[in-house]
Amino acid sequence: MKKRLFCLLLAALLTVPALASCSESKTNTADETTQTASPQVSAGDVPVEETPEDETAEILPDIPELDFGGEDFTFLTNGANDDCGSDWITYDVSAEELNGEVINDAVFERNDYLTGTYNFKLLEEKSSSTAHDMLRKDVKGGGGAYDACFTGFLRAQTLAADGFTHRMSDVPYVDLTKPWWDHRAAEDMMMLGDVYCGTGDITTIDNDATWILMFNKQMMVDLGLEDIYEVVREDRWSYDKLYDTLKTASRDVDGNGKMEGPTDTFGFVTTGNTCYGLLYASGEKISPKNADGEPTLISDLNRITSVVEKAGLILGDLDHVFVCDRTGYSTDNLRHIFEEGRSLFYGEVMQCITRMRESETDFGVIPWPKFDEGQTGYYNFVHNTAGKTIVVPVSQGRMEMAGAIVEAMAAKSMYTLTPAYYDVCMTYKYVRDEESSAMLNLILESRCFDPAYINDWGLASTTYNVIYAGGENFASKWNGQVKVFNKMKDKMMGKFETLKEERGD
Repeated sequence: MKKRLFCLLLAALLTVPALASCSESKTNTADETTQTASPQVSAGDVPVEETPEDETAEILPDIPELDFGGEDFTFLTNGANDDCGSDWITYDVSAEELNGEVINDAVFERNDYLTGTYNFKLLEEKSSSTAHDMLRKDVKGGGGAYDACFTGFLRAQTLAADGFTHRMSDVPYVDLTKPWWDHRAAEDMMMLGDVYCGTGDITTIDNDATWILMFNKQMMVDLGLEDIYEVVREDRWSYDKLYDTLKTASRDVDGNGKMEGPTDTFGFVTTGNTCYGLLYASGEKISPKNADGEPTLISDLNRITSVVEKAGLILGDLDHVFVCDRTGYSTDNLRHIFEEGRSLFYGEVMQCITRMRESETDFGVIPWPKFDEGQTGYYNFVHNTAGKTIVVPVSQGRMEMAGAIVEAMAAKSMYTLTPAYYDVCMTYKYVRDEESSAMLNLILESRCFDPAYINDWGLASTTYNVIYAGGENFASKWNGQVKVFNKMKDKMMGKFETLKEERGD
């Protein structure tokens, strides 16, 4: 898996000069939600192969020698008109030639190995509308245009429930227990014992869509604040610590009695989705899995109510916190506030690190804070439409070819694409100190996914609205939406149950 491999590569990568940039980021809309896990949830439901003694030896996929006779294999990916817009165009599937850019050249190297080993031609079609709609239309029309598709987590689950994609267990050679697949994602995306998509080393866009906190290192020094890395390492990084720290930085620079984006200095600038960053950083899930691995509805609202109230208090403090979605401010201008040294913290997706590539701001990266110091572990959510996963359409008539190429691509990416991604994001050109590199590793190790958010069952958006209303009356708002949640969940689960019955499971 990409996070384990990183531990082996980090020392080397920190000495390699950054050669390239990756695509710029786009903040996602407030009504698009996020995913995470609670402390008591592990990836145990998906067995993980033991790591070989020689950790540096390349692990090969269990695929026999195959020759596909030069046939085409087409990936459908995200174009400029897909979910989240042009800043989330897929960039890690194909590369026409070597050009000196780290990601491009890693993709070229990987694909050259794959096409040479299995004798096929790799093609990519970027969606002209949305990839998931194009895949649906192709399958309904008899299929054949696309062999595999990268799409958002939410879209992948919907495609699966509607019967448009295969279970990964039915795709030959694909083994989600291998280290190049994200086991936690597989567990949390599992429905009635089946997983219909896969993410991990095969794509970097799930990393790009992971929520992080950046901080201005010089402001920390100027304000006489303690080493924030040490706070994180000592498990003291909590909601209260964040709030106390950010309040030290705000200043009404122009003295007009108003805190305004173009002129003033803030403790924290961010987008609306930060409410999910705080919610899921607490380890709470709206829809945790039960003992049978099925998503349920959280039964005890005591802790999550406290989480929502505290998140509402922090994000509602307009004297110290600037949320662009609620002011009409653009996400680019939000970044400029941080780059100009007018905010101590900046909350965004990991892809925004590369948007800072020309900035002279000395910044660091840390995970989202725990709810309190008693919490076990840090947790960081992934956006459910910006983050990508791979699916195989049911119209796929060459299953052996599809399985071999998908599994081989994932495996080879662990040794090509993933190191290149860390070369871009982990070197001093972007993340400028070893502590932040270690923090990014921690962030990627602590990602998880809430079925309620992944599948858009409603209560995540309810929580969003309550947080931005100050965090009050959460229980009553929650209870008013439970019936809707259950209806949406039961409808989707019913579809998965029907699929099992049709297969004779």
